[in-house]
Amino acid sequence: LRGKIRKNSCTIGRTKEGKMGKILRFLLPFAAKRPEYDVEKVKGNNKLFMRRKALLGPGYLWGLVPALVLLIPSVLFIIGPEVYLIHNHRSAGVAVIIISKLLILVVLAAMWRLMSQDPGIVPRRKIIHAEDEEETNLQLPKQMIVNDVPVEVKYCRTCHIWKSPRTEHCRICDNCVEGYSHHSFLLGTCIGKRTYGNFFCFVCFTIFVSWMRFALSFVYLSLYTQAEMESQNLSRAEAFQWILQNSAAPVAFVIIPICGIAGVYSSYLFVKHIYLMWTNQTLHELQRGVWKNVEEKPFTEHGFKSISNTLFVSKPESKVHEGYCDDPEKEAESDPVQLPVSKVEVSESVSEDGFIELI
Repeated sequence: LRGKIRKNSCTIGRTKEGKMGKILRFLLPFAAKRPEYDVEKVKGNNKLFMRRKALLGPGYLWGLVPALVLLIPSVLFIIGPEVYLIHNHRSAGVAVIIISKLLILVVLAAMWRLMSQDPGIVPRRKIIHAEDEEETNLQLPKQMIVNDVPVEVKYCRTCHIWKSPRTEHCRICDNCVEGYSHHSFLLGTCIGKRTYGNFFCFVCFTIFVSWMRFALSFVYLSLYTQAEMESQNLSRAEAFQWILQNSAAPVAFVIIPICGIAGVYSSYLFVKHIYLMWTNQTLHELQRGVWKNVEEKPFTEHGFKSISNTLFVSKPESKVHEGYCDDPEKEAESDPVQLPVSKVEVSESVSEDGFIELI
């Protein structure tokens, strides 16, 4: 009975939501109901906002840079191309306005969800080590078996945990993150197991919005020039010079470079992360060359199956949410205890799909 009561206490705050709830939570991230983060579990340099419902990285103000890159062309697009299309090509103009505004809403929502969610922080354990000799022994790596392949795991002296495969300590956020890919300076937060799908979604929508505005700006200049050539009987060069001097056409020369740079960079990220998912690597592993000289890799899935498992498998609940406990029978592990190193064992294994399971 006690076990059932404790198990139920761990599920407080977890509510099932349907498809409409998930869509609302994505498109209206400020209005949707979100669980609170536990102040006692959120350590390091991460910040809590919105009554503990938003968890941001230490460099969250850098998020203004991509936000401005998205919003400035959006405002200029209204002044130039959209006004022209509404007056001269009404049906096409209405369609462009609706699609453009919906896309910018989705991109900003994806960006906010990415910045304000837990990337997969592993709560710190309050362990008191008995002797200096034992503390020295903690520096020695241990091994665990991943798909029948031995993998070294190391002890994090800051978080006091044994780091499972693909869990790394971010020096900027000062937290261990599961499925650590990289720390995004432009978003000011880590990209980990719980936010990698949101990151890829943000990149995809940014590509679409940037190249759409880039192309439509050229279409706008071409249509406007052609219309003035026919109405005033001018050459193409004269008509182009006229629209630059007598209309809002110059805004296109601000939109084109901004959207071009954003489109090229986001397209580069898209190709790079498709390759990483196809080969079942993280960016951190690629940069460090973790599996470069290894004969047998522990994570064997590749191709479309690896991409599907990365993007479409439901993400685990945040371990730093209020009321979360991984296993009711192991709840006492979060209390301060004194353990000799000889008894610290890595009791984890990895299933065939690559996700860690505690045993």
